[in-house]
Amino acid sequence: MSNIYLTLGGVAFQDFEVPEKISFGGRQRVAVHELIGGGRVVDTLGAQPAEIKFSGIASGSDATARIQSLDTACAAGSVLPLGWDAFFYNVVIAEFTADYTKPYWIPFEIGCVVIADAAISDLAVPAVAANLISSDLSSAAVWASQAGLGGFSFTSAGAVSAQAACGAAVSAAGGGVLSSAAVVNNPSTIFAAVDALNGLGADAATLAAATYASGYLGRAVQNISLGAL
Repeated sequence: MSNIYLTLGGVAFQDFEVPEKISFGGRQRVAVHELIGGGRVVDTLGAQPAEIKFSGIASGSDATARIQSLDTACAAGSVLPLGWDAFFYNVVIAEFTADYTKPYWIPFEIGCVVIADAAISDLAVPAVAANLISSDLSSAAVWASQAGLGGFSFTSAGAVSAQAACGAAVSAAGGGVLSSAAVVNNPSTIFAAVDALNGLGADAATLAAATYASGYLGRAVQNISLGAL
């Protein structure tokens, strides 16, 4: 990475001072719902950036001043711009250590927590929202199928109608659960109790699936109304 500048706050590193490597990346947070029959619905909850870590050497007549500046920023918890090559972040220094050997030669190690990836353009936001809508509609279709609902268009145009249908299914299944529970608690015969218990299980499964579908559709409808698609 020689001849590439690295800047952190007001501190700049150049040439051999630039770290041999800079560790960065992250993970996508997901919630996995296991479905009856072996299927699954995966919700993407957003990116979780990893800590950016690197080590290097501050050199020259201003090495001590630059190291003190970083140490002070770490202690203060200041939000600093971090940039190199085509990468640019807003970060907080979470860890900072330095080995003072000479006033003009000070090795150091830094770990930074990412506040925001400033290199991501605002133009990417609509695309992210559109992907979220598409994912929500797909998940809603899976849960609606589990609830035994069909014949609806799980698209941006049909989302409102599908949400209304899922809401009606939630109400109906909820009513069925209450009715069946009442019979189970006070059955007229053993056969009535068995029938009510079977109905209770079926209505409870429908209620859960329709509620999930309605939730996904609700978020999709809200994002669509905000003009994401």
